Amino acid sequence: MWTWLIDNAAVVSALSSLAMLGVWLIYLQLFYSSYRHRQRPKILITRGGGHTIKSRCILTNMSPEIVFIEAVILKLKLSDREVLCSLSDIDRVGRKGMDQRSELFQGPLSSGEYLDLGTFKDLIVAAMQDGDAEAAIESLEELVVTAVGSYTWHDQLAAAERCFTVRTEGARKLLDPDQITARQIRSHREKQKITHILTEQSSQLARSRSGKSEVRG
Repeated sequence: MWTWLIDNAAVVSALSSLAMLGVWLIYLQLFYSSYRHRQRPKILITRGGGHTIKSRCILTNMSPEIVFIEAVILKLKLSDREVLCSLSDIDRVGRKGMDQRSELFQGPLSSGEYLDLGTFKDLIVAAMQDGDAEAAIESLEELVVTAVGSYTWHDQLAAAERCFTVRTEGARKLLDPDQITARQIRSHREKQKITHILTEQSSQLARSRSGKSEVRG
């Protein structure tokens, strides 16, 4: 045995080096996978307590680190038009005893923590503001919820969206998700589009408040 090892020392050394290289490659792959996992946030948007618009809208942070929810955007596709609203920009006063994050659609979520935003009907009513919410619900065809936040691991936007098709069954409005889970928004172009929407929504709200102040004056 020893004689064979001595006679084939070069081959054994080469095989040992290859084995060591393989171990290091596996280690680097695991390290890279762990790094990518920590770098990429994941936000879930789910229904809770049923399949109708009276079910709860739940945000869950499945990222390894804290995500600060900055805004919740609701898009309503009605039979005759579309309504787009940043719920976090609406003037709301948190009710006593309630989680202020749920009331204001903003706040930090630790890893594994969830936030109950209320029923989907509540979100629709909030998005319609002074409009006819019941008429909007009656003609509602599609509902898209987009959660926007900041991730502690990097300075980039973290976002996810969930689209629900609305169908009528008797007197009930049912929500059918288009995908099994929320779609994580990764592309730079889509993130820029979300930033533009939030900026535009904020500007529209500021103009609306200014107009109301002038009327009162």
